[in-house]
Amino acid sequence: MNPEAGLRVDIGGAGRHSQDGLSMGWQRDADVPFHPGDDFPFDDRALGFIACDDFVYDLDRAGRLHFLLECRRTLRPKGRIGISARGEAASAPGANLRRLAALAGLEPAPGGFTKPDRGLRDDPLVSILIPAYSPRFFAACLESALAQTYREIEVVICDDSPGPEIEAIVRARAGSLPVHYERNATCLRPRGNFTRCFERARGEFVKFLCDDDLLAPTCIASLLDAFRHAPDIALATSRRQCIDASGSAIGDLPATMPIVDEDAVVAGPTLANVMIMAGLNTIGEPSTVLFRKADLLDQAPRYFRFDGVAGHGIIDMVTWAALLLKGDAVYRHDALSSFRVHAGQRQHDPAKVQRNVDSIRMLAGGVARPEVASAAAARCPVDQAVPAAARARLAQAAGARVRSASGRG
Repeated sequence: MNPEAGLRVDIGGAGRHSQDGLSMGWQRDADVPFHPGDDFPFDDRALGFIACDDFVYDLDRAGRLHFLLECRRTLRPKGRIGISARGEAASAPGANLRRLAALAGLEPAPGGFTKPDRGLRDDPLVSILIPAYSPRFFAACLESALAQTYREIEVVICDDSPGPEIEAIVRARAGSLPVHYERNATCLRPRGNFTRCFERARGEFVKFLCDDDLLAPTCIASLLDAFRHAPDIALATSRRQCIDASGSAIGDLPATMPIVDEDAVVAGPTLANVMIMAGLNTIGEPSTVLFRKADLLDQAPRYFRFDGVAGHGIIDMVTWAALLLKGDAVYRHDALSSFRVHAGQRQHDPAKVQRNVDSIRMLAGGVARPEVASAAAARCPVDQAVPAAARARLAQAAGARVRSASGRG
């Protein structure tokens, strides 16, 4: 066995007697006891190849997703999963299994799937995407994008406003960074404008920036650095500072209270589960998160969904949930963005607030959500992932729902 390639594990009898690895299963002669639904007894990134019998097809949807998430967690980058084909005519995993594998951050490979290499070695292009509509705070927003200390950046602005003010501000602030401005031919509304910005992005990484929010100068540099040091993450986020219409700091909202007391890596399904079951966007508004563009391309052309759920009014929450099944998250305790709270925001409209609440309830109770909860509880309970002080803050905001998210309440 080549140590550089990682350990080989055969599950359920597949190649049980191979000389270069371990057998894992429910048979008496298995090297490692295992039953479907168990966590794998291996460290992260410990395995090079996983071979398994077709028992995976007999698992329910939640069981399949949990199994695939454990495969991704324990595989090394470029490690592979081989799954025995079911039926004489079958030559590859079925469509349903392929879809779940994509949700879990695995890519197709001959006879199974592979874990992509998420290592970051160069200085990639980052696209700051501004789906603009209101000129009121736009100048300050744009200035914060242009002031980033990390300079491999492009700024993409899609203008959905009815007047010329935003375009005039852009033309007056041409600088050293590439700024790509486009006025939408027709009003695309928020989801359409987000999609248009995303499609125009050329960067490996994307960072949305709402036109009333601000980025700290080191925001991109700090979040990108997280991808250099935590190779299995799918998103990096941070604390955000609430500000008022004048730009003055104000106190935290329930959703903006920091969830950790220092920089931390949090298991992806756990963090998604906290957000969904608490009914709070504890991860951050669109302006808070940095992620790879490629991680959403499997949703094309209907982006910003979670397992087909659009989540009206919670475009950020469904997007974070989809990303967090593909990898873990880094949370920076420093405030790297500012979330502006003002009377002109859509969330002050009672009808839109109710729509958002209904969308969160649908996200928590729909088809895929129980699988997130079960995967999160099995992989890394909230009680273990989040320090006690942060758990207390979440519990204060969300009540007993945080305990139930951990699988213990």
